[in-house]
Amino acid sequence: MALNPPTTRGPARRRLARDHPASPEAAGPERVTGRQLCAGLGWSAALAVLLAIAITGVARAAAPHWARTEGLTVAIVAAVYLAVIAGLTIAVGGPRGVHRLLALRRPAARQLGLSLTALVVAVAAGIGVSLAFSSLSGGVPATLRAIVAAGSDEARLATAAPLTWALIVIRLLFLTGTAEELLFRGAIYSWLRRRASVPVAVAITAVLFTAEHAYYPVLVPLVLSYGLAAGWVRHRTSSTVTTIAMHITIDLALFLAAVALS
Repeated sequence: MALNPPTTRGPARRRLARDHPASPEAAGPERVTGRQLCAGLGWSAALAVLLAIAITGVARAAAPHWARTEGLTVAIVAAVYLAVIAGLTIAVGGPRGVHRLLALRRPAARQLGLSLTALVVAVAAGIGVSLAFSSLSGGVPATLRAIVAAGSDEARLATAAPLTWALIVIRLLFLTGTAEELLFRGAIYSWLRRRASVPVAVAITAVLFTAEHAYYPVLVPLVLSYGLAAGWVRHRTSSTVTTIAMHITIDLALFLAAVALS
């Protein structure tokens, strides 16, 4: 006959809990606080303004002709994304905070495969919705061309100087996806999960992400479907590296399509 181990009750149980606290894993993952989120947004805005002023001044002094082209705009936009990455990193306490709170952790190969599969489904759904209403925007070819133009730098490519091309590629590969995913699927999602369920957090981040891109209505179905898929992947993989990979992939596809069409 098996003997049951003695149980602790009352004061003994409280002393045991005090002397042997639960591990962080048992208590659940750490989340971004409201103060950290506000600090991240504040740092990002302040750094963006400083970088924009500095870049404008240097460009006008060193390359006045280039400063009058779209190249300066591209450089400032890249600086804004860099400011978001830096601001969020400062707010969460440095690289360790980015790993713990913004979930910038290495995923398994199968998780990357899951994220790319979700991306394909999201792109198909978003473009499918747009094409279903393509008669309102000039037909299928015109709708597809509008999606590429709105989602890329197609309007700038024909007259872009080599420096501008380089900035566009650097922004695409290293800044845009990283900044937006650390903000939406990192900081905002983590903060929302302190107060809301996974479906609610995914839906809110997707809507906010769509609102950021709503200045191009033709992109709304694609961006919304992507935002929902990225939120789901963030939940399933517990990593923003997977969603950054998704983001870079779709941005790169739109860029290559723009290059082919320009």
